[in-house]
Amino acid sequence: MNFKKYILKNKPQHRIENPPLRKFRNAIVIPVCAEAEHLPHTLRSLADNPSGFLEDTLIMAVINNPPAASADPAKLRENSLMLESLRSSQFPFQDRLQLCWIDASSAGNEIDPKEGVGAARKIGMDMALEFLDWETGSPLIISLDADTRVEGNYIEAIQSYFNANPGVSGASIDFAHQPGRTPEENAAIVRYELFIRYYVEGLRFSQSPYAYHVLGSAIAFRAGEYVRAGGMRRRNGGEDFYFMQALRKNGMIGQICGTTVYPSSRPSDRVPFGTGPRISQIMEGKEELRFYNPEIFLILKNLFSMVGTCDGLLQLLDADKVEPVLKEYLIENKFFHEWEKILKNTPREKAKITQAFHTWFDAFRTLKFVHYCEERYPEVGLMEAFRELSAKSGEVLPLQGTESELLEFLRRKETIKCQPGHGTSDSR
Repeated sequence: MNFKKYILKNKPQHRIENPPLRKFRNAIVIPVCAEAEHLPHTLRSLADNPSGFLEDTLIMAVINNPPAASADPAKLRENSLMLESLRSSQFPFQDRLQLCWIDASSAGNEIDPKEGVGAARKIGMDMALEFLDWETGSPLIISLDADTRVEGNYIEAIQSYFNANPGVSGASIDFAHQPGRTPEENAAIVRYELFIRYYVEGLRFSQSPYAYHVLGSAIAFRAGEYVRAGGMRRRNGGEDFYFMQALRKNGMIGQICGTTVYPSSRPSDRVPFGTGPRISQIMEGKEELRFYNPEIFLILKNLFSMVGTCDGLLQLLDADKVEPVLKEYLIENKFFHEWEKILKNTPREKAKITQAFHTWFDAFRTLKFVHYCEERYPEVGLMEAFRELSAKSGEVLPLQGTESELLEFLRRKETIKCQPGHGTSDSR
């Protein structure tokens, strides 16, 4: 993979401090914005990994914030103190980790406030490319957050997974949010994690190729595939979703079940949407978290089954064999016009037709369709959603207990479904 051409096109505007003098097999990139309380705990958990794997892994921290005019002065000060601590080698665990950092915080170095965390991730990942060992194998980029803990086999499990699955472009990593600091916060994170797990369960039932978890703190991918997908997206939220969508269009997304990542459960306003803002909204009573109607996933399942059995697809849709809401959505999104053009450039093979369809009906259009259906298929309560989805899929879930017990069951299920000794599962 010609990453140098990519670097020329995406020429870094920042400078690496404490740059390494050799190449690495892996790079872990951590965006950092006012994380003096949390980053030491994240680095400590990384430092608990075996020294051999740490020697092979570059850790790139991107200290970032928007310009002073649109930034919290307290966060600016905290970032400045963190940079001073790093530069004086006083930051915890610097001696055990192959740690370098990027100043995307000081005057003139700041990131665009419209790009936010996506820009921070991209800066770190793009600059890490030059320090990866492209000669002896397929180097990896691992995405982590500054308030997230990992297990002592974190690097080993990720590396082993990609070694055992050479055809996989990237992977999500098993996760479990840290408990909330108060009963209210804990109840909110339990419900939110159930929400995101429910959505992926629904996509799996529908047999969508985009049925994988996307958390910026719990994904990893081959560096060559990162370049091929055009790099991380410069977005202030959702950057991981759109990047993983691009990665999936080029190859397979797997699941690493041999280790667990522990993202933070704290309320936050750092991004416009995602875990932090949703927890804040739930706790403040601004949002009653409702769940997508399971009937929507059945509509998707029926659609996807058509794609796999008919290379024309248009004939089936025109024969009124699908739900009216689906046909309306496809018409509004100009599917029929686009599909005619796609078919002219696609070999009449089942696999090629299916791939072409899912390239068009991608993760974004899938989510957009789910929201499009909400008026006709209203959202339902948590237990009702799981109960109905369970009835449709035939899977037995413990729905008589508490929400916490259901969440623990779903977490265990992710591990159980992986093959013993491999710690992997693929989204196919």
